[in-house]
Amino acid sequence: MQKIELISIDKAYEVGNPIIENLNLNIDDGSFTVLLGPSGCGKSTILRMIAGLEKETGGEIFIGGKTMQNVEPGDRDIAMVFQNYALYPTMTVRGNIEFGLENNKIPKDERNTRIHEICDMIGITEYLNRKPQSLSGGQRQRVALARAMVKKPSVFLMDEPLSNLDAKLRSQIRTELIELYHNLKTTFVYVTHDQVEAMSMGTHIILLNKGEIMQQGSPIEIYNNPQNIFTAQFIGTPPMNILKMSDINNFKRVDDDVAYVGFRPEHVQIAPKNLSNMFAGSVLRLTGKIVTHEVLGSEILYKVETPSGVILLKIFDLSQIFEGEISVVIPEKNLCYFDHNENRIIPREIADGKQLCI
Repeated sequence: MQKIELISIDKAYEVGNPIIENLNLNIDDGSFTVLLGPSGCGKSTILRMIAGLEKETGGEIFIGGKTMQNVEPGDRDIAMVFQNYALYPTMTVRGNIEFGLENNKIPKDERNTRIHEICDMIGITEYLNRKPQSLSGGQRQRVALARAMVKKPSVFLMDEPLSNLDAKLRSQIRTELIELYHNLKTTFVYVTHDQVEAMSMGTHIILLNKGEIMQQGSPIEIYNNPQNIFTAQFIGTPPMNILKMSDINNFKRVDDDVAYVGFRPEHVQIAPKNLSNMFAGSVLRLTGKIVTHEVLGSEILYKVETPSGVILLKIFDLSQIFEGEISVVIPEKNLCYFDHNENRIIPREIADGKQLCI
């Protein structure tokens, strides 16, 4: 089993200026775990500490139940794929892939077998005699993947491997990585700031901000049940709308612990203003003026200015494009409530079976 455990990890590059403090996390064996967060949140630092490329200031890392104290990177049974590919320009593709196997004294026949198996799997056999500079970005990334795969590691570490590729190629290789994960059935730890990569590939997401874990769980859990405003607005395209309770005039503020209300752009119903009375029951109603709309093929994104603040809407009905003044309604079941510290709460009135909305 290759479970990865980080226990009470601290990391500081300067005394008195910690990047990570008292971090505890578990990465399950066989999972595709994504470390997700904005630039500077510590995700790449965590990955490099797992790899042994950086030394933790405090705490301890275990891989497969064994401490990694004083264990060199080459002895950790891991393979890392970097953002910039890190290929040797003077070597052929074969040379780049074979280099690590030669260092590990793998017999030539086995080296050849492994190289051809992996290259056939990811479609780069025809490039074996080329130099990296003659390859496209996507082809170089496949070479970097092949170099990692031939080692048959217990853990794959990937540090934003798709960030240098164009959108179409990112989508293609993202799909290939998902297939690769299912074929290899081993542990993947993947770093990205791109929530689409995290949501589409990960079996488990660890969302980080300023060196702290904001939330972790499956993509569906994090999307449907954000535990704080940071998570609610980092996950989702467009992000969740967040309004201050004090800015919503027609909302019964009966629980003083509730400071903010949020709702996903796709969880709204929209109608011309003069039909707003047709909506009854437990809903939040807002009126406003459409500022912009974007037709994206399968959906329309609206930006709406309301007295309570600017909100974004995602509408899947393309039969009509709304303009001017509109009314927006959101069912109570689709509302999220947050306290003054921006943490998710369930208002007492909802817990008691009463409705907050009017």
